[in-house]
Amino acid sequence: MLVLALVFTSAPMLYATPENTTATENAQTEQASPGAGSITTDLAPEIQRPVELDVSAADTEEARELLARATPAQRAELEEFYAQLDEIDRETEIAVEEYNAARMRLDNVTGSIEASEQDIAVLEQAYLAQANRLGNRAVEIYRGSRADMLLIMIFEAESFQDLLSRIEIINQLVSSDSDLMSRIRDQRSRLEAITQQLSLDESEAASLEFEMRARMIEVTARNEDRKQELRDQNITLLELFEAEQLRRAIAEQELARSVDGGDHSEIVAVPGSPVETAMALRGIPYVWGGASRDGFDCSGLMRFVFSQHGVDLPHHSGTQVLHGQRVMGDLQPGDLIFFGTPIHHVGMYVGGGYFIHSPRTGEVVSLRSLASRSDMVAARRIDWQPRVGAPR
Repeated sequence: MLVLALVFTSAPMLYATPENTTATENAQTEQASPGAGSITTDLAPEIQRPVELDVSAADTEEARELLARATPAQRAELEEFYAQLDEIDRETEIAVEEYNAARMRLDNVTGSIEASEQDIAVLEQAYLAQANRLGNRAVEIYRGSRADMLLIMIFEAESFQDLLSRIEIINQLVSSDSDLMSRIRDQRSRLEAITQQLSLDESEAASLEFEMRARMIEVTARNEDRKQELRDQNITLLELFEAEQLRRAIAEQELARSVDGGDHSEIVAVPGSPVETAMALRGIPYVWGGASRDGFDCSGLMRFVFSQHGVDLPHHSGTQVLHGQRVMGDLQPGDLIFFGTPIHHVGMYVGGGYFIHSPRTGEVVSLRSLASRSDMVAARRIDWQPRVGAPR
């Protein structure tokens, strides 16, 4: 009997994960600690860290025999089951990218809040300074010193022209007081407007954070539904599913070995190119919302890769598709390719009909044949710069 654990993971490990697992997990915990715009890890989907595929020849042969003996009806049932799982994956990917979009909006709102708080502080200082100046003027007038000074200026005029000049000076002083009062009113109005906008932004931030948490709970529920759906199948279908999963995992591992062995000459990781940068990240696990070597989701992987090539991509596949130039002809290594309607997945074309991506929970950054997906909807060519130094 094949290892039943295969039922609950999508694809085994193709490459080694980071050696220091404890340090990696600690880093993820720190990144997800509560704070402005952060989500606590207790709501996150379970992240399964696949291990090296170690299956005996007997298990492999058993899997092949099971698939060979399957009747047309059983194969049709297995295909329908995979179609159901693919739909769950699609809905999950959409939810994850909606989460990323909400987080982007939250980051923007948080930035607006910080800017508003700084503006309020500056305006309050200016308002107080102007109010103090006007207050001092009022004290002068109340004490009579300023009124006496104005009268002296008028009566000490030596000529009519001198009188006109003195009157002009007095008008300028009165105008200055009027301008000062106008500036105070304007600053007060701006202060009230920015304070009101700050309140609105803070309310929006709270709403967005709630939305992000809701998305996270939704994805967790979908993953649990997927596991339960697997458990509820008949034993024959489960055995066929195990066998097919093992077959796909071995095929992917063999592809990885052949690429590393230089058997795929059409996949060329040019030194300093995004393809080389991305290929250096194979084996790092999928982490929802991840954009570092601790773990990636699909758009987080592309953001991390292109950040090393002078390009600041947003952490959202539906927004990444707006960057660069539309690819009208043949794909070139380094092109971003997008999947689904609405767009909810992104990878990088590496040549030879293959692309690299971070697939889903339980899997790792790996290569996949573009022919295995029928939902590619767009491709974009990014104007990148050669990477400086080794890939991060």
